[in-house]
Amino acid sequence: MTERLPQFAGDEYRDADGIVRVVREGLCHRCGACIGFCPVNTFDVRDGYPQPARECIHCNICVRVCSGLEVDYPAIGRALYGEGYRFGPLAGPVRSAWIAHAADESLRRNGSSGGVVTGALVHWWRTGRIRGAVVTDVDPDEPARGLGVVARTEEELRRSQQSRYTTAPTLAALQQIQNDDGPFAVVGLPCQVHSIRKRQLMDPRWGPRLPILIGLLCHYNLPWEAVRLAAETFAPRGARAVNIRSRHRDERGWPHNSLHIWYDDGSEWRTKLSPRGIFNVLSRLAPLGRCLLCLDAAAEFSDFAVGDPWIRGSTGRWKYEAPEGYSVVIVHTEHGQRLWQELIEEGAIRAFEIPPEEPVEGQSAMMTEKKERVPFRIRVRRRLGLPVPRYPMPLPATPPAQVRKEIVFWLTRLNTLWRPWQRLLLRIGCGPIGQWLVRRRDARRERLAQARACKGPPPTG
Repeated sequence: MTERLPQFAGDEYRDADGIVRVVREGLCHRCGACIGFCPVNTFDVRDGYPQPARECIHCNICVRVCSGLEVDYPAIGRALYGEGYRFGPLAGPVRSAWIAHAADESLRRNGSSGGVVTGALVHWWRTGRIRGAVVTDVDPDEPARGLGVVARTEEELRRSQQSRYTTAPTLAALQQIQNDDGPFAVVGLPCQVHSIRKRQLMDPRWGPRLPILIGLLCHYNLPWEAVRLAAETFAPRGARAVNIRSRHRDERGWPHNSLHIWYDDGSEWRTKLSPRGIFNVLSRLAPLGRCLLCLDAAAEFSDFAVGDPWIRGSTGRWKYEAPEGYSVVIVHTEHGQRLWQELIEEGAIRAFEIPPEEPVEGQSAMMTEKKERVPFRIRVRRRLGLPVPRYPMPLPATPPAQVRKEIVFWLTRLNTLWRPWQRLLLRIGCGPIGQWLVRRRDARRERLAQARACKGPPPTG
């Protein structure tokens, strides 16, 4: 990557005070980049947000790596993909797409879907390709919250397995490897991948230090406070949550692995909703903040991105459903393609290739929102004089149908304003009424997928 990021116009955000302003204006992802890349450890973490705690040396690195404030898609895209890069495709540049699972059956069984991420990390660690990985584990002080760690052993890599659907300042862990040549892999959300790519453009030493970026498909990242709200709402009187897993293993396997909470009185609570169902309920009750202004669902600047295979077949049901679990993988970069092929050839991953349009169609609602509805949000906020992130490229127009969806979406955002109302809706959403609504929605989506399959591909020629 030889491209360089231009200076901010006006450069009005400066140093630690600039980061405080980013937080105050609601542009902070809580990704941890400003904390992890600071050369003198200026910041502490408070509730996932950066908080100045020590002297700032005014290098402005924290502001320059902040993906909440700006993402220069053209500059990063040219550095990764060459002059032919263009912002716009729903999944970004795609070299290939796969359905896969870890060859190690214990990793596959313990994963949220196919165990691909941990399967790759463990293999690279065993073969000496990496010395460790920056991953997200559970914060021991708050089980609803994620914590960034540098996993340097196979045991630590295995312990970090499973999805976490809440904000986590994962990149704060980079503070631990500021003076370590690595190499380390990083598993991150699109916003975290953006910050790393920005830093690599600024300082070439971070290229060989972090040579492998695995992205995670992402719609929104729930604020950890939303999961704590669920834990408190369903807690027995006087009990406190001691462990929370967003995708705990269900005896039926994938796709039934879902939210499970353990309490200090020995009791447990598990939602009867699917992972998509509980996520949809919580996301309608939580203030989603900067996530609502993100343009990237497929971590398009990662080497390859991993998620659940929410892909429907001609019957309308999940096409790649298996109790043991599968993952969908979207390979973005040439480097990622080499890494992926090696994982398959060396027996760490078992996979078969699928048409690139399948994961895009399976995640179309999420990806379309990011690329078509988010630009509408940004334009509206600008007209209202509200802070918006900087994207130095033309943003696509929003079709009328997506505008209508956006209006309905913002009406549901009213649910986030009053805590007693949130608790009531949470009980309704996780109860029989909510379960019926989710089943009804899924049945409708099955019928739509069947109808599309019956129509067949559009005529050509």
